[in-house]
Amino acid sequence: MYSKKQLHKFGFKVLGYEFVDGLGREALSRIALNEKRRYMLESGVNLVVHTNKGALHVVTAPSFVFDGRSGPKIVDWYAPNLGTLEERICWFVHDCNGYGQDLSFEDTNLLLFAMLRDLAGYRTSKAALLQLAVSLSKSRYGTPKPGDWCCANVKKVKTLWLPKTEDDE
Repeated sequence: MYSKKQLHKFGFKVLGYEFVDGLGREALSRIALNEKRRYMLESGVNLVVHTNKGALHVVTAPSFVFDGRSGPKIVDWYAPNLGTLEERICWFVHDCNGYGQDLSFEDTNLLLFAMLRDLAGYRTSKAALLQLAVSLSKSRYGTPKPGDWCCANVKKVKTLWLPKTEDDE
């Protein structure tokens, strides 16, 4: 299960991301908006998000399902449900972290803030507003409730946060 809060907003930056293979990039790029706003990835995704404090490794199996940017359609004008590849990566990583495997709820949302700002190019104020909105959803963090649409994902996702050590700096 997740560890205690380990990240701090001051000075936290996302430096970039890399797909370990091309399948994940293609899977996230190829999905199209649909009415239900549930997106099944045809292939697995193996992705690393690099920050100045460490790296988050995200691995999903084929048929992992995510919902893009959570929330109602009425806010799509402000933050799209899918958006650019970088926005999709932000929503995807946030959903993967939502299963509470390695980062706390607070760190999961701080990483979303930094990814939106540093990868997707959102203004700091816009990224902070979205971070505030997702911070209201703590009851959805961790293991899904039985019968929830995302229950099958629990066995299809692994995340691992590797903090930088003094030797890395």
